[in-house]
Amino acid sequence: MIKTIYFAGGCFWGTEHYLRQFDGVLETVAGYANGNIPDPSYEEVYTDATGYVECVKVTYDAEIITLQALCRLFFRSIDPHMLNRQGNDIGTRYRTGIYWSDKEDKADIEMIFNEMQNRAPLPIVVEKKPLECFYPAEDYHQDYLIRNPEGYCHLSPTIIKAARRYTETLRSLRAYSDEEKKEILPRFFKTGKGQYGEGDKFLGVTVPNIRIVAKEFCDVSFDVIEELMHSPWHEMRMCALLILVNNSRKEVTQDIFDFYLSQTKYINNWDLVDLSAPQIVGRFLLDKERDILYRLAESDLLWDNRIAIVSTFTFIRNNDLDDTYKLSLKMMHHKHDLMQKSIGWMLREAGKRNTKRLYDFVTEHKSVMPRTMLRYSIEKFDADTRKELMR
Repeated sequence: MIKTIYFAGGCFWGTEHYLRQFDGVLETVAGYANGNIPDPSYEEVYTDATGYVECVKVTYDAEIITLQALCRLFFRSIDPHMLNRQGNDIGTRYRTGIYWSDKEDKADIEMIFNEMQNRAPLPIVVEKKPLECFYPAEDYHQDYLIRNPEGYCHLSPTIIKAARRYTETLRSLRAYSDEEKKEILPRFFKTGKGQYGEGDKFLGVTVPNIRIVAKEFCDVSFDVIEELMHSPWHEMRMCALLILVNNSRKEVTQDIFDFYLSQTKYINNWDLVDLSAPQIVGRFLLDKERDILYRLAESDLLWDNRIAIVSTFTFIRNNDLDDTYKLSLKMMHHKHDLMQKSIGWMLREAGKRNTKRLYDFVTEHKSVMPRTMLRYSIEKFDADTRKELMR
């Protein structure tokens, strides 16, 4: 679906150049929006007497880049707390704003504003309004920084580079897309209405190929990783997590740990949890207090619960079994099949380290353990013992 949205981010030369970096953006037009005279000139807008704001009209393919993604990326290019100023550019014509021509877009824009305000230390002064009018700017303003690479840009080279790296990462992932897997994966990961992966979207990229891309782009910034995490595409979120895992091989830093836990609502399928939680959360907590795991176990979010138990895989590999058993008890009566399987899986792994402890635990609790959890936990016992414990 081809759609249009309007962004004001200070000088339109830099804003236009930034927004054109992203896959799915089909056209950008520098212009003037929401003023009080018809068809203004740059000289008239420059007086700040016309009410106009320098603005960029963005035409985009919503199947490739969502409005929410565009809005988040736009916020990364501005200071949302600065009124009538961005960088060295001062005046009402340089105010920031998002303007929609389709009233259906308002809800998505409001959601992003709420998200940004909840994270911001100061009030956000970015306008959000319906578009009243828009006039393209003079020809010499269009594609200005393409035609004048050394021209003035209020955005830092770092911001432009991050935009390019984000787009390069997406393109690299899409290059591995397989149409057959694109059809199969949504069914495998239960994306239907009411299922645990409801609404998730797939490019059809295999995990080995995602690993190739994650290794290639391991140098991207947290900003890029966060945008990948917010993607509606499953493989892009996995790529972001694998970049974090790759960057944690020597040490899981506090920054990576904190960032990971701030993103758990996007770590929203079992494979995303299982490939990342032991490597990041488990390794970070190996020599630390583990209260956070018990708070995650109490969360209403299924994926927080799974992160809590699967993170203990790292402890198990280091012959530290206590938290696996404590968390298994705490979540013993979890109703979701995915949790029953993951708890049973971790108990089975703990049993490989200490068979008697698992046998005693199951013997004590088998009468209240969900059958799925019980079956998973005793898979490595011999047939007679399994039969005994399943009675």
